[in-house]
Amino acid sequence: MTPEEKAIFERRRRARNWAILAALAGLSVLFYFISIARLLRD
Repeated sequence: MTPEEKAIFERRRRARNWAILAALAGLSVLFYFISIARLLRD
């Protein structure tokens, strides 16, 4: 693997990791607000 290919691979991995982090954070916020809404509803 050339250094150029390795750099591209690392860049793609980093982008994928940030996308996974954003998805997990979004789900966490969604579950938090659903929980709050259910507590306030009852």
